[in-house]
Amino acid sequence: MADASDSWWRESFSRRVPGGLLAILRVYLGIVFLAAATAKMGGETSFAEGLPIILERLGESAYGFYRGFLGAVAIPYAGAVAGLVIVGEIVVAISLVAGVATRVGAVLAMVLTLNYMLLKGAWFWTPSSNDAAFFVIALVLYLGAAGRVAGVDALLAKRFPQVPLW
Repeated sequence: MADASDSWWRESFSRRVPGGLLAILRVYLGIVFLAAATAKMGGETSFAEGLPIILERLGESAYGFYRGFLGAVAIPYAGAVAGLVIVGEIVVAISLVAGVATRVGAVLAMVLTLNYMLLKGAWFWTPSSNDAAFFVIALVLYLGAAGRVAGVDALLAKRFPQVPLW
């Protein structure tokens, strides 16, 4: 016979996060990525021009294994990397705000924020790492299929129930 603490434990983990909270997190993270992309598109110098300097400066704090990637790919091809980062952030923003292909947007958000963390030498337990918080929010959005609440994914899931993107 199960005791009271065992039933409390099972009941605690059987509850679901209300969909409205997932929708709030989804839209919030989408707006954060939109603001980041918008900031990279404006300014006196282009993001592509300034990226090599940023990568070299922050690269000093990067994890050793990540420095190889910076030196071989990111810095020499900074223009292409800058374009990919901006496009990636815009795709994440549209995906999360509209709730369309939310799982794809969440995975892309995790990839971007993980790269930001590796570049900065931050990790999940670094107290000042907002990138870690964004990674965890994106993970929750992915696992919770957050686009099915007040998003286009809800309509797509009804029409195409076998597709795992929604």
